[in-house]
Amino acid sequence: MSIKLPIDNKFIYECFSVTESIKGVVVISHGMAEHINRYKWLIKQLNVAGYHVICTDHLGHGKYIDDGATPGYFSNADDFEDVENNLIYILDYVSQKFPNLNKILIGHSMGSWIAMGVIQKYQNIDALILTGSSLIPNQTILAQRRLVTFLSFLFGKKSYSKFIDKITMRKYNNIFSPNRTPNDWISRDEASVDEYTDDPKCGFLVTNSLWYQLSNQMLKVFDINKYINSNLDLPIYLISGDQDPVGINGKGVMSLHEFLLQRFHKTEINLVSGSRHEVFNEINKQKSFKDLIKFIDSNIE
Repeated sequence: MSIKLPIDNKFIYECFSVTESIKGVVVISHGMAEHINRYKWLIKQLNVAGYHVICTDHLGHGKYIDDGATPGYFSNADDFEDVENNLIYILDYVSQKFPNLNKILIGHSMGSWIAMGVIQKYQNIDALILTGSSLIPNQTILAQRRLVTFLSFLFGKKSYSKFIDKITMRKYNNIFSPNRTPNDWISRDEASVDEYTDDPKCGFLVTNSLWYQLSNQMLKVFDINKYINSNLDLPIYLISGDQDPVGINGKGVMSLHEFLLQRFHKTEINLVSGSRHEVFNEINKQKSFKDLIKFIDSNIE
């Protein structure tokens, strides 16, 4: 079964658990330059553990690209409001379809900052999981925004920049040189890395517009005063690899943990030893999933 989203009429993916006792429903917000199929192992494990999973590709990703959308382009908005609203639409749909089940929102990397934007204005979830995330210093964000503003002015909002890619994604990979692939930084699992590398809907350049929106999104979600309307009792779980360059090998994740504790007292952190960016596509993913389920099960009624 699928239903249409209000923005661009795209479809929701529903993966139902067949266990006798259903514990809750998980909604996933994926990262930049990937799509929801990257989470197939995680979704299967969640189903086995008694959780339905309902999710969608973000605008300019996955099925949107199949339908002719500009890869890596969200909208004309200044931040991720349209993508946030898609997630809220799904969360409301889950509430209507499963009114007695807990809702868990998982956000990975860019998707984690989208999820953080959601909880600033939406309270009806029971747990938030942030993977592959980080707190980025404001001066770094502002410098990035100035650069992409200039590039967008010169070449247009739907233009692409190999230079931006070089100082972000390629820089991450250089940490693990000599490199086997352009994407060694995402995982030590070679099969998972090869699947990502061979997938034309993964690792592509995103538009300068999206980089600009990302800058504004991060400035918004890293402002503690923006959480005044949030559910301050919301359990939040940060799980990242201690070798993830996005999380600055754990330093950015610890900073994010300290930041969130200013408002959310039920915030926990798990830095997974040896893991890189995608902890649920890693060689030790079973242990990470076991830790995840332990947190979720202990924090929902």
